[in-house]
Amino acid sequence: MNIVTIQSNYERRGFDFSFFDDESSAIDYIQNLIPEGSSIGFGGSETVKEIGLLNALPNRIVLHRDLFDPKRKQEILDKMHFCDWYVSSANALCSTGDIVNIDGRGNRVGEIVNGPKNILIIAGINKIVNDISEGIERTRNIASPKNCRRLHKNTPCATLDKCCHCNSIDTICNATVILHHPMTGTKVHIVLINKNLGY
Repeated sequence: MNIVTIQSNYERRGFDFSFFDDESSAIDYIQNLIPEGSSIGFGGSETVKEIGLLNALPNRIVLHRDLFDPKRKQEILDKMHFCDWYVSSANALCSTGDIVNIDGRGNRVGEIVNGPKNILIIAGINKIVNDISEGIERTRNIASPKNCRRLHKNTPCATLDKCCHCNSIDTICNATVILHHPMTGTKVHIVLINKNLGY
């Protein structure tokens, strides 16, 4: 994996790209990147949980579904659309400079495509793949089965640990979104950490 080449491929497509050896350095960068007083919406990201980012952003307005009564879930999701920032991970970061996400509810890909004007995507090196095809393969056969188990979904992949291209009512593979460039008027910051993080 050549980080210099990967970074160049993302930057030539208009993404901001930063690489860090550890979570602490990445958090220091993010604390300086997101101004105090900003409102921040968070997608359901295991990576964000693992690096402890939710507790590392004082003096910001943080909207994350885990911080509120579950009965307010839809209200919180709606408010995220109007935040200053949206923070998520990605299912796969392609060495070519593309970002692959597969979503069930659509809130995560929806906000990345047509939400806040500042998007922050945080990922570990385990999310790096060669191209879009590998990105979709990774998502369906690594990320989705683990997420289905975590969310207690009744899907074949949760049991078999591989994609069966099912039509289950519980599927979380309802939409595949590939970001080739930041959406018009949006700034996308990618933070890659030299560790295996999330799914």
